[in-house]
Amino acid sequence: MNFSTKSLHVSDNLTEILRSLQKVKQTGNGKFIACCPVHSDRSPSLAITEKPDKMILLHCFGCGAGGVDICNALGIDPISLFPPNDNLRFEKKARSGFSAWQLFHVLHADLVRLTIIASDLRKIGELSSDDRQFISEVITRINDGLSYLEGIR
Repeated sequence: MNFSTKSLHVSDNLTEILRSLQKVKQTGNGKFIACCPVHSDRSPSLAITEKPDKMILLHCFGCGAGGVDICNALGIDPISLFPPNDNLRFEKKARSGFSAWQLFHVLHADLVRLTIIASDLRKIGELSSDDRQFISEVITRINDGLSYLEGIR
């Protein structure tokens, strides 16, 4: 990676993520693109954004992978996408980041896959461990999304 964090003002978590990626390019203040570790990516399709509150947003426009998928592919804990809990700025305060529309647009793809899995389950009468894990992750993301939206009211 031809990338130096010395000239950038980035958090340690973002630095760790960027060092794990290939073909990293800075596109703006706290914004980067890189090759996605989830699929065979020849040109950068992964968008990385560090919000002013130090939350890190990851999305691959090539395969649709989100933060959890990308963290799993890199072997890092998804909690590193979020600022430390001891930062009092984040308690009972609205957070900048995704709008409600963006949040549910991202969840839409998960819900479509969940519907297909449920349909397949109905047809064959069983559920694979991968599908059980996916359903659990979708439920967690939906609950997190609802909690986020309740926090910005």
